[in-house]
Amino acid sequence: MKDPLKQSFFRYENAIVLMMFFTFGIVFMERLSIVFLFPFIGPDLNLTNADLGMIVSVLAVTWALSGWVFSALSDVIGSKRKVLLPATLIFSLCSFLSGMVGNLWSMMFVRGAMGLAEGPVLPIAQATVLAESTPKRRGFNAGFMQSSVGLIGSTLTPIIVVAIATQLSWQWAFYIAGIPGLIMFLLLAKYMREPKNMEAEKGQKRKKITKQEYIEIYKNRNTLLCTLISIVFMTWLFVFTTFAPVYLTSKGYTAGEMGLIMAALGFGSFVWGFGGPAISDKIGRKPTLIIFSLIACLSPLVLALIQGSLAVMMLLGFLTAVGQACFPLFMAIIPGESMPAILAASAISVTQLVGEIFGGAIMPIIAGIAADAWGLEAPLYIAFAGALIAAFIALGIKETAPIKLQKLQVPQPVIAVGAEQNIKQIE
Repeated sequence: MKDPLKQSFFRYENAIVLMMFFTFGIVFMERLSIVFLFPFIGPDLNLTNADLGMIVSVLAVTWALSGWVFSALSDVIGSKRKVLLPATLIFSLCSFLSGMVGNLWSMMFVRGAMGLAEGPVLPIAQATVLAESTPKRRGFNAGFMQSSVGLIGSTLTPIIVVAIATQLSWQWAFYIAGIPGLIMFLLLAKYMREPKNMEAEKGQKRKKITKQEYIEIYKNRNTLLCTLISIVFMTWLFVFTTFAPVYLTSKGYTAGEMGLIMAALGFGSFVWGFGGPAISDKIGRKPTLIIFSLIACLSPLVLALIQGSLAVMMLLGFLTAVGQACFPLFMAIIPGESMPAILAASAISVTQLVGEIFGGAIMPIIAGIAADAWGLEAPLYIAFAGALIAAFIALGIKETAPIKLQKLQVPQPVIAVGAEQNIKQIE
């Protein structure tokens, strides 16, 4: 007889969460590697801070557009695998190509191609996780999946790529960063299965999305507010992560010390990245989003105002790196819980699209221009303002946490296979 605990742990829900955790973490390893390598790439290719902003921005634009288009496509064709598998293979190959460029324009072209492949990964991954999660674990699972940005993208990546660039070259750092994505592609091809909604589990024919249903995404209050939050929080994320490494080296920290400080920030992002959404399962999505947005203001502010020892900066970075806890809430959990499951990936892609265009593409360029004009502190204050505005917008969010809605006896959308049978579908 099998151990019930093992039956509980070794189930597909946990397996798919882990697969999406590593897939999305690798996406951000390859996306963020260029900002940690810029102290090496910039002098080699004669690039300015504004150039760095443009490189980051072109990826954000293609990421946003492809995420919107291909996430909607995955909903329409009823297949997440057919979109996610090619995307994983292509973005991994683009990491190799990033090491072969020799000027600004070729780098922008390759990074733009990478954005096209990486764009649909988050909406598809989160829609898959939501579809396989029971309501009581929905926040934790979605948060844990997206916390890989902190552990892999922000903690391990600066340590690994800076070490490789120091010992070998920045080109070799890109080559090696592409290998994990190829491994993940093979694992997904073997083990990932299509997520099913409740209708499919009951043997009913899968319902196709109508035009009117798709339009409802753009009328939903929570989706619209989360889209606004995405703009300002993407500003916080990409302006901060783009210019913090350059700012630290400009203040006298070595490339190795910069890597360790950014790694501490990344590890804090990992811990809070799933800790915050897990807390939201208990106290609600709205209060968690407001509180953590306010605390996230401190990350760029501390960096701008304090230049302490390596140990002090690592500690402050770890303690204030709570912003990652907000991303699963406004980008996936709240939009996903506000709409029927059949529209989950499309709803998530809307928040990503607008946030990436404005916060991920336009604002890094503006921040780069501001850095050249007024100094590298300017982008940090722009990032501070982004998180602060997000907290105020979150005041208008309608609560979607199952624990809160059950107390109010409010019907919830059908989200998951294996979800509890008393959950009613939104009509």
